[in-house]
Amino acid sequence: MLDEVDLALVDALQVNPRARWAKLAEALELAPITLARRWQRLSEAGAAWITVALGNSATRGAIVELSCEPGTASQVALELAELPYVITVGVTTGEYDVYAIVLAPTLAALSDVLVNTLPLPAQVTRIRSHVFGGVFGGVLWRLTVMNRSQTEQVRDVVGPPPRTIQPFGAADRALFLALGHDGRRPYTDLAAELGTSPQSIKRRLDRLHRHGDIGFRCDIARPLAGWHSMALFWLRVPDTEVTSVGRALGSWPETRYCAAVTSPNNLGLIVSLRSLEHLDELVVRIATKHPTVGIADRRLVLRQVKVYGRLLDQFGRCMRVIPVDPWAAVR
Repeated sequence: MLDEVDLALVDALQVNPRARWAKLAEALELAPITLARRWQRLSEAGAAWITVALGNSATRGAIVELSCEPGTASQVALELAELPYVITVGVTTGEYDVYAIVLAPTLAALSDVLVNTLPLPAQVTRIRSHVFGGVFGGVLWRLTVMNRSQTEQVRDVVGPPPRTIQPFGAADRALFLALGHDGRRPYTDLAAELGTSPQSIKRRLDRLHRHGDIGFRCDIARPLAGWHSMALFWLRVPDTEVTSVGRALGSWPETRYCAAVTSPNNLGLIVSLRSLEHLDELVVRIATKHPTVGIADRRLVLRQVKVYGRLLDQFGRCMRVIPVDPWAAVR
């Protein structure tokens, strides 16, 4: 388990993943060098990491579920996890043994992946997919260890969206990919790799962030923070309530992914759990707060194999990085 200072540092970086150590030190009342060393230790141990996530406007995605021959689910999951456009993979209980989140730059490219090019291991016996529309929450989440005053000290002030909306172009893709291994890479390093100036990199990241094309996220080996398991829900929500229910569930502290999907079960929800009893509590909470919502399926995630480009061990620690690359899906 991580100690209180580690958890507070991770929480601070979840609020502002690229904050200067001096800014974080003011809120946490520790020396900047102490925080930098702690983060280096956490990062090198695979206990925590910072990456960059794409906003809804830059990609299209789907949740794919696969049934496998007995005893082969882990092998199938590991093979899918090697694909850079398969960003998250888990092994679950239930009729479908493996789920994966797939990203592509356009709906046409996503359709091509789902219909033609997704390499399915021979052990897969059945597959179904759910193309998602709006993502309501969970991509960016927090431990909420800091108090309100500390949070406001750390929070970055994001300006209004740019007046002129520019398409997510080749230079933006190159910058996103350059951040895949480390979302805290200095502007100078990024500029040297991409052949531009640090000031240009900073301006472009600021524009992409304000427009919602990207968001930085800090994640953690969740079992080390008390989140010992996960669950996947498929929900049936009245069409007129999908947005309101999705936003409500997306704001829950347990939520790691919540998206509307084009399926009779029209809302997918992935949550972290502190215990099996926690799952029962969530079921009751959904029924109590949203009585019009039906739970079509609930499955325990037995093993989280990959989370947004990070391959994990059985303790949730990052072993290796396969940077998220939706454009790799394009033939």
